[in-house]
Amino acid sequence: MSELYPRHRLNVLSIAVTVVIGVIVYRLIELQIVDHERYIAKAKRQWYVKHRIPARRGNIFDRNGFPLAVMHWTYTVGVTPRSFSVGDKKAVACLAEACDMSKNALRRRLARDDAYVQLGRDLHLTEDQFSKLSTLSGVRVDPNHDRLYPYEAMPPQLVGAINEEGSGTAGIELAFQSILAGEDGWLLESQLPGDPRGFQPVNAPGRKPRDGNDIYLTIDTRIQSIVDFELEQAIDRYGARGGMAIVVEPETGDVLAISEKPTREISRVASKAEGFALRSVNCIYEPGSTFKLITDSYLLESGKVDPYDAFYGENGEAHFDFGTFHDDHEFGWLTFKESFVHSSNICTIKAALGTRNEDFYRHILRFGFGGRTGIDLPAESRGTLREPGIWSSRSLPSIAIGHEVGVTAVQMAMAYCAVANGGNLLVPRIALEARDAKGSVIDRFPPVMVRRVLSEGTARMMRDFCKEVVLKGTGMKAAVNGVEVAGKTGTSQKVVSGTYQKGKYVVSFAGFTPTEEPRIVCLVVLDEPVYPYYWGGESSAIVFSKIVEGINLSTDLFYNAGTESIAMGKARGERKRVPSFLRLTAEAATDLAADCGLAVQCPKAKGIVYSQIPDPGTYVDRGEEIKLMIRAAEAQPKEPQRVPGVAGLSIREARRLLLACGLDCIVRGFGIVERQDPAAGSFISRTAKVILYCNPRSSAETNEGVQIADGAGH
Repeated sequence: MSELYPRHRLNVLSIAVTVVIGVIVYRLIELQIVDHERYIAKAKRQWYVKHRIPARRGNIFDRNGFPLAVMHWTYTVGVTPRSFSVGDKKAVACLAEACDMSKNALRRRLARDDAYVQLGRDLHLTEDQFSKLSTLSGVRVDPNHDRLYPYEAMPPQLVGAINEEGSGTAGIELAFQSILAGEDGWLLESQLPGDPRGFQPVNAPGRKPRDGNDIYLTIDTRIQSIVDFELEQAIDRYGARGGMAIVVEPETGDVLAISEKPTREISRVASKAEGFALRSVNCIYEPGSTFKLITDSYLLESGKVDPYDAFYGENGEAHFDFGTFHDDHEFGWLTFKESFVHSSNICTIKAALGTRNEDFYRHILRFGFGGRTGIDLPAESRGTLREPGIWSSRSLPSIAIGHEVGVTAVQMAMAYCAVANGGNLLVPRIALEARDAKGSVIDRFPPVMVRRVLSEGTARMMRDFCKEVVLKGTGMKAAVNGVEVAGKTGTSQKVVSGTYQKGKYVVSFAGFTPTEEPRIVCLVVLDEPVYPYYWGGESSAIVFSKIVEGINLSTDLFYNAGTESIAMGKARGERKRVPSFLRLTAEAATDLAADCGLAVQCPKAKGIVYSQIPDPGTYVDRGEEIKLMIRAAEAQPKEPQRVPGVAGLSIREARRLLLACGLDCIVRGFGIVERQDPAAGSFISRTAKVILYCNPRSSAETNEGVQIADGAGH
């Protein structure tokens, strides 16, 4: 018995040792083989720290390179003195240079018995300086990013905002986040246990930040300034609660300007997109008579009516089985065209009666109503358009005159673009291209056509209808000196909680110019103007006129189109405003001058006006003579033309010189001509155009450029 007990204890001990060894071996296998990678990763997280190097967010520019949103980087640099070696000459030199201080001053600052010393705030560091400082022990570099929005005329809801992390939360900043954001870099650092100096660099791979790309919008700040100013003046003039205005290029769908008043104050740096709703793309209103463009185009396209079919206006009040409708004037017999020109609800309803609800509904859908336009902006509304199955007997006549349907401003603008460009519905384009930090184009956003909605013949008839509206209809106050315009007025009562509100109206004018070759479509919407301005022809049409006049006098947008005058306004006071005679024939210029009561000195030759003195928009005294320069038609060479040098000239001077040589031009930018394509001395066809690249310059540079240009031009 006594012998068995020690042997039993030995067996138990052997088993225990075996178990312990087995556990240890299992644990070693688990640590070294099975979970090796997991524990290595966990150890690295304790030993190493990734120091983030933020990327520069891309800038936002208008189509001419004017900055709308730019990144402004500054840095805060501080030091923990006990962790920084003042004996390291290279480290001291690098830190002193970055903080713009002498080495001795730096040493004195670090000699203080402080746990942390801040050496500078809002410092501008190069990428190389930032990388070197980030590797120094005891040095802390904190980046501060500010997003600057220098252009006040732009609605903040359009450009958008970023949050504290630098990500877009609204507008363009959100829509093009993937292009603007870039990719942050990182620097690997380690902390050695027991080392009082704290973080130490490790010779391990890092990654440089990849800066975001810049976005160039379709917005033209010159046009934006005009639209913004005129809309703000209209709000005050007509006592309106607010308003919207949008300008679009019909051939491409480019949005040239969007303005909304009153401007809402919002926080640019926000974690939420509250208050960033752009009313032009997500607020719905009843369009009223501007919607008759859709109705009449359907009736003409389907062959249900002819422009000269006659309808009786019932002297302003008509009783139908589905209700009573009124006109603002007591009309008798009107042709279909006249019913559009004078905006007769009764005649429009009579013309639309008998059409199938489903056919009319499909036509409205084809124009883009009831769906999103596809503009690259967040939170776009579809508008409201009920399906024919739930229409009442009153719905078709109501929709025909712009009621019982809700639209957005951008939807209505694109519908008028379809008529202006010959029948093609386009996606509104807000961005032209993306460029990298070197200015190289990395992506383009081409125009996108949705579908053809009208034949060219119907579109031409509707343009003629709109032209007559301005000539002798409800839109006569939309007329502009020197430019032929066309459009349609609209007035509708506001709907609140399903009920029309007495005395509260939304008034609008949608139009395009020049009529034959439209360059822009402009929509103006005013919310609740006071009496007697709550008709579109008495307020919105006037705002449209002022916007078009400003664009005509301030830009080159209309210089290549026919610009015969219509509905010339009478001069006020003793001084008269000089219209634009550029690009007119000698005969048309003489007629225009006679209509304006101005005297002109014009050579008796067949050709077009390429220059005038004084310039368009100038006020002159009665009897003062306007001098016109004509490029004779017979003098225009058929063979290739030599391109003169225009570098250093103003846009107006360059245009005059090119026109005198029988050449046309396209302007990119503003200010002084910096370069041209093709170069001076090249031979090109007279049908080709010279591209002028312009930038603002100092007077000294301008004078030098003029001398060079004069020399090259001979």
